[in-house]
Amino acid sequence: MIHELIYYLSYISFPFLIYLLYILIKKREYKKLSTNSFALYLFIFGTVLFIYSRFIEPNMIYINKIEIDVGFKGKLVVISDTHLGIYKGRGFLDRVVNKINEIEDVDATIIAGDLTYHADDEQLEYLFEPLKKIKSPVFVVFGNHDYLGPNPPNLKKLREAVSKNSAIFLENSVDFLKTKNIKIVGLGDKWSRNDDISVLEQFSNSDNIVVVTHNPDTTIKYSNKIADLTISGHTHGGQIRIPFIYEKFIPSEFKFNKGFYNTKNGKLFVSSGVGEIGLPMRFLVPPTIDVLILK
Repeated sequence: MIHELIYYLSYISFPFLIYLLYILIKKREYKKLSTNSFALYLFIFGTVLFIYSRFIEPNMIYINKIEIDVGFKGKLVVISDTHLGIYKGRGFLDRVVNKINEIEDVDATIIAGDLTYHADDEQLEYLFEPLKKIKSPVFVVFGNHDYLGPNPPNLKKLREAVSKNSAIFLENSVDFLKTKNIKIVGLGDKWSRNDDISVLEQFSNSDNIVVVTHNPDTTIKYSNKIADLTISGHTHGGQIRIPFIYEKFIPSEFKFNKGFYNTKNGKLFVSSGVGEIGLPMRFLVPPTIDVLILK
């Protein structure tokens, strides 16, 4: 209920801004602007900033390209934290998919967990139907919101929705990109105590291994450097990236934020995601599709 209130009450910001601008115009008209008008300007600025963070930036789709030296070639598209449900729906995912399909020579598309957020179980297959249109193979892992919630989906129905829409669900299991000789290892979620890193023990240093797991903190558990690259999400890059403050709210025990890290347990890439939780807002970290060029 509270999420619906937050979502719909936010639209009041538009008439509120119009009211503030009306007051400003009247003050100018009657030449009543003074030092006391600073508060009015502050309210206008704050309302405009709120509208931008609530209605504009969350609906942007930014494409970020990065080269990562792993010793083998490949081109992976990465999204995470779609959080379809109460704040974002099928239409937004459809836009993301269209953007992905504009990228050339993609070997695989990776979805690094947290697919849902207060989603209706009966709508899951419909919500994720745009995945069918992705031209490359799609690999999916689940995140803490998929396993634990709040208000988690029915996992069986979510798995079915993903599979019926032509995506490959991985949960402590392995699949192959045969054309590139790359093994994709999908791990469960750390907060759900479902990230079984023992799956990695079957490989050697000669294998080309890309691990996908929702929480970047899972990499700290690795007992070796078998993984050439780990791809994760979870952090949203802070989501509302207010300087000097947002880092206190990053949900990573080891301070992973977003982007590329060269850790003691191997290379790590953290997606800042495309969806939102808590507040339906983003600031200074727009929804991002990452293109990882492996070399």
